[in-house]
Amino acid sequence: MSHNTSRRTNGSRGAVPITMGSPRFEAIEAGPFRVTRASFLAHDVLEAHTHDRTTFAVMLSGGFRLDFPNPCIRRRSHDCLRGTVFTEPAGETHSNHILAAGASVVVIQPDPTDETLDPFAPLLDGVHSFAHAAVELAGRRLARELEVDDTLTSLSAQAIAVEMMVAASRHLPGNGHSQPSGRPLWLRTAEELVRDEFRNPLRLDDVARAAGVSASHLAAVFRTAHGVSLGSYIRALRIDWAADRLAAGRESIAAIALQAGFADQAHLTRAFKRATGRTPAAWRADTDAP
Repeated sequence: MSHNTSRRTNGSRGAVPITMGSPRFEAIEAGPFRVTRASFLAHDVLEAHTHDRTTFAVMLSGGFRLDFPNPCIRRRSHDCLRGTVFTEPAGETHSNHILAAGASVVVIQPDPTDETLDPFAPLLDGVHSFAHAAVELAGRRLARELEVDDTLTSLSAQAIAVEMMVAASRHLPGNGHSQPSGRPLWLRTAEELVRDEFRNPLRLDDVARAAGVSASHLAAVFRTAHGVSLGSYIRALRIDWAADRLAAGRESIAAIALQAGFADQAHLTRAFKRATGRTPAAWRADTDAP
């Protein structure tokens, strides 16, 4: 795994690394995939450029606007906010306009010569952007794998990458899901509320009331749109937040559990181990290891 720091870069043209302009990034090779987690500075602009490999990515926090000058692309501007899954074909010119919160993204770049990835061509050969909670949560698991660099990291990352691309491919039009433009506005209201308040007590009825729909309708539409239940999504966001806090300092696990929205340390431990295969204490020890 590589851990790097790079200076802000604007005005570049032609094929550049996916990390152009990123002050910090981590990258590994995982079978036919190059996997990168990168952060970008608030208000930065990455001028028109291309990448030599197709990009399949999930926004973990913050966001940016993707602009494509190619007039043949149906949607030439995409707002990639937290939770957005997006693709950029190899060689497709685009620019990135980082938003005020900066951006943190996990990126999968497949090997274009690997024929086993041919079933993903409808996903990878076009420009797409959509919200999909199951893909987002898998992306967060993938980002956590980059934090723990052991002999199984590459294998685990490869498995998660395939899982993400399968779920995203099934989401495309023609595979039983509607176009992103067909998403009801109330669903975005519900998603934004959950992302803002996931550490606080949240009931399905409360989220549905804020969105202006019934609880049963919210539950059904959320699962259809995102591939997971609303409860599973909230639990995974709490685990992701707790993982970051565990790696960031020496605050007690019990305190982190309560702040993340779990009933107590035992509740966090059970959920964390189911999601990551490690206890919170083991996760902290692994991320502290040199």
